[in-house]
Amino acid sequence: MSYLLIAAAVFTGVHTLRTPVTPQANVEGFLQLGFYDLLSRRKEIYDSHMQTVNHAILTTITNPNDNRFVLKGKFAEIDEQDGKRFFSYTPIYYSTVQKGLMIDGLVDMLMHIDFWMQPVYIGDMPLVVGQSGAIFLYPLHN
Repeated sequence: MSYLLIAAAVFTGVHTLRTPVTPQANVEGFLQLGFYDLLSRRKEIYDSHMQTVNHAILTTITNPNDNRFVLKGKFAEIDEQDGKRFFSYTPIYYSTVQKGLMIDGLVDMLMHIDFWMQPVYIGDMPLVVGQSGAIFLYPLHN
């Protein structure tokens, strides 16, 4: 399981840092996101499906414990600087009956800033490190 923590992530042991070759067209993958608030002892778990389409990343996020939650959005690459790829986020669809979810903070941040991700390698393993502290394998695998 992969987890996304909305706290600073410490990433050590990067032996070489290089930009990977052009991303594969039509890459598709699934990962799980987790949000944790240690003070209130709250946690939220989400399933995320990501797919590249026409140089953009389409995302669908669902909650395995609440089938009424659906979040769809699009990340469009807008720039590349110093090995970081910058994306803008556009929400497409959002449905939930709950208020005050921790994922709302991430969505709010994504809508107001250009989000960056940086490709890195540990040996031959391609990873992506995100601005929020996310670390995941790339390309994503089914």
